[in-house]
Amino acid sequence: MESGSAQDDKVDVVSMKRELAAAVAIPIVFAVLFRTPPIAFNLLVAAVALAALWEFYRIAEKSGHPAAKTVGMLAGALVLQAGAIAFAGEIVIPGSPETYWILHSLGRGAGWGPGAFSFFLLLPTLAALAVLLSGVAPPAALGGAASTVFGVLLIPLPAVSLCYLRGFSPRAVVFLFGVVWICDSCAYYGGKRFGKHKLAPVVSPNKTWEGTLWGFVGATVFGAIAGTWILMPELGPVRGAFAGALVSSAGQLGDLVESMWKRGAGVKDSGVFLPGHGGFYDRIDSLLFAGPVLAAFVVALRPPV
Repeated sequence: MESGSAQDDKVDVVSMKRELAAAVAIPIVFAVLFRTPPIAFNLLVAAVALAALWEFYRIAEKSGHPAAKTVGMLAGALVLQAGAIAFAGEIVIPGSPETYWILHSLGRGAGWGPGAFSFFLLLPTLAALAVLLSGVAPPAALGGAASTVFGVLLIPLPAVSLCYLRGFSPRAVVFLFGVVWICDSCAYYGGKRFGKHKLAPVVSPNKTWEGTLWGFVGATVFGAIAGTWILMPELGPVRGAFAGALVSSAGQLGDLVESMWKRGAGVKDSGVFLPGHGGFYDRIDSLLFAGPVLAAFVVALRPPV
């Protein structure tokens, strides 16, 4: 059994790794968001979402649902490629030293070629066929095929909402990050200080109703402030507060849903790529639920074309 000092040292090492990873990752994300064309951020979103999808399939396998990973990853890549291009604005393609092409893609559905669209329509059939041909035991076949299709709907499809938000403005992406981060921080510290009533003891024993309420309030206040000043003045304080409340609630649900998958698989983290932070899916679980909600607000702000 470890002594108290050894346990404290272990916590300090994990905390240091977590802070170091954040210190490296956050500036990179913001540099790509503000200093590069939209397509660069969209491709970053696609890469992270594909890594998260792979982790989800690993979780599904550990839960007894052997997904057809190759089919699912290809479908996810096609969805993300379509979203990355469709909401990339102007894409400059060099031709000769004197010429270049400009692809106007924003809002025109670019990237959905007939082949990609057909593959997506055939996804359920291909997933079932892949499970059949791989020799999966019949009791696990339905779960494997269903997990393959569900993974694409759960991760790549909502991840496209981040590409849409970047197409609207980098500020919208920062608003999304801010709401989720403020909610997480307030929920953590509020729950640690005042938490008494368990929110979902079977799925996530450490979460409390008090922490959830603190996260909700913190995100709502942040939304009102961000909607008043520089981040999303298009919303205004009232709609900003409403957006903060709904977006943060969706984000907390996304976190609980991933905790449910991991609990069923008997794993603590979705992966080990990010020191102190777990896997990619651990980092974007809230964003996958929160992003589409904020995207809906932005759609309502944009006049019809």
